[in-house]
Amino acid sequence: MSNARYWLTHFFDDSLSLDVDQKRRLYSFLAFSYFGIVMLLTFSYSNFMQESRSISTITLIGATAILANLLLYYIKHNLQLCCTICGLFMIFFCLALVHHGGIENTALYWVFPFPMVIFVLLGRFLGFWFNCLLFLSLVLLLALPEYLQAQYRAHEGFRFLASLFAVNAISYINEHYRERSHIKMSDLNLSKEQQANTDALTHLPNRRFVDAVFFPTCKTNINNSFPMVLIMADVDLFKRFNDDYGHQMGDEVLTQLSRTIEQCIRSEDIVARVGGEEFLLLFSQTTYDIGLKIAEKVRKKVATMKIIHDQKTLRVTMSFGVAIAYSYGEIESKLKDADAKLYQAKDAGRNCIL
Repeated sequence: MSNARYWLTHFFDDSLSLDVDQKRRLYSFLAFSYFGIVMLLTFSYSNFMQESRSISTITLIGATAILANLLLYYIKHNLQLCCTICGLFMIFFCLALVHHGGIENTALYWVFPFPMVIFVLLGRFLGFWFNCLLFLSLVLLLALPEYLQAQYRAHEGFRFLASLFAVNAISYINEHYRERSHIKMSDLNLSKEQQANTDALTHLPNRRFVDAVFFPTCKTNINNSFPMVLIMADVDLFKRFNDDYGHQMGDEVLTQLSRTIEQCIRSEDIVARVGGEEFLLLFSQTTYDIGLKIAEKVRKKVATMKIIHDQKTLRVTMSFGVAIAYSYGEIESKLKDADAKLYQAKDAGRNCIL
């Protein structure tokens, strides 16, 4: 992977968006679980008092199952597993309810909310198959009335299945477009975040990326970040170059310089444009001696660059200031050290490293 692509894909991904969707599922799961426990216990008690012992038992078992699944989540913290168990529970609960019939054969009415809940908890793909299983099981159950404890009229069962099919279809379409919208919004936000942290001319990371993304990441990933070599680099006499050959030629030089520097470093290293002609090179888990060698490699490569303008070959050079930080707390001071060394290199005759 090229250096340009590495920093974009490594530091910017859709994990934040996925985290938001995961939280949505989690809150939906918790809301369904707590609400379901309260409702089923209420129904269980109500039916027990009315001496409808079978319904009371079914709802009590349902409440116990939801509670057990909720406890499993708090122990394992595996949301996907618990949502899957929840989906299976809803299928068996609906089948048991329809088989029994409920009070005055009203069980069919209580099935309608479950397809929507299944889609919310399991998503479009898995939710589709779980709802297919539920629907086909209900078709089979209602097609064999002799095995049912409840008695449903034929047209009542048909209308129920037709309505349930419509609910499933609408729920699927809604979930499908919700997922599509979520993906598009995630891609749009990711693209904007990448643009905000990218230099428009060179397509390198900019100062905002260094300050707001890279260094905070180093703070949370110290073992893989330090020691860190920091190299400040600046194009020598760039203002004069711009005055002599024009800003368009200056922009072309900066772009060519960026590609040249990228060729000299590892894919996981960072080179950022932090000023007009100023660059910052960052090397994690690197010694000071290696940092000096890398700077020398870049210096030589830049010095041999051929820039063609009006059939003339132009040359540019760069000066470098090198420092090393052994901890996150040293970064700010070491950046100042590298910057000071850069200006010392300028005073020492340019095209050198200090």
